[in-house]
Amino acid sequence: MTDEDSEDIDDVVSMYDRDDSVAPGESTTDESQDSEDQETDADSPGSNLEAPMVEPGGGDLEEVNGTFYVKYAQDDSVTLHDIDTAQICTLVENPGFERHEIIDGTLKAQPPMGVSYLIEELDDQYSIPVEESAEAPTTHVHDIATEELDEGDAIAIEREGKGEIHILNVGAEQTADTVAELRDDETTYKNAARYEDVSRVEIRTDDDRGVVSIRYMP
Repeated sequence: MTDEDSEDIDDVVSMYDRDDSVAPGESTTDESQDSEDQETDADSPGSNLEAPMVEPGGGDLEEVNGTFYVKYAQDDSVTLHDIDTAQICTLVENPGFERHEIIDGTLKAQPPMGVSYLIEELDDQYSIPVEESAEAPTTHVHDIATEELDEGDAIAIEREGKGEIHILNVGAEQTADTVAELRDDETTYKNAARYEDVSRVEIRTDDDRGVVSIRYMP
């Protein structure tokens, strides 16, 4: 295996590494540390002084145009991820979006602070089905997974026609869990939205050998 092949494997593996995420209403701040800070502030001289109010600056509010993945959808708010820039935008109302949907459009930042958004223009709203197939991985995919990949590795190959195939070697005991994670993993949906002419995702497995292929297809 060449150094270039190893880099390709690392790139695809990193796609499906799941970082700890923060859902709406959750906090990454250490609450105990906050309490200590508050106590320290209360004991500090001048803690009763009031800071002057600072009015937000003027100027045009930001517009963001792009393709977005719906990470969270609640009755009164939506969290969107720009699939190209990874920018996170929070809508202050839900115009009918659901989790895992893909949105094409323009967002308009809202006053006074410009940190929340509304839909300015909606160009498209669609779902990308991610389904498990009863068919086994192709012989070519199977050979790559078992001969070129170590357990835990993944690589992308071109698909005949349009689309792309990602191959994972996960180990036989992890196959079912991997499929369940892929069907709920934002990376799967973001990839599908990013790849040209892809409208659906098909997952094939060899349970005995721990091979998983993710087929991004028209």
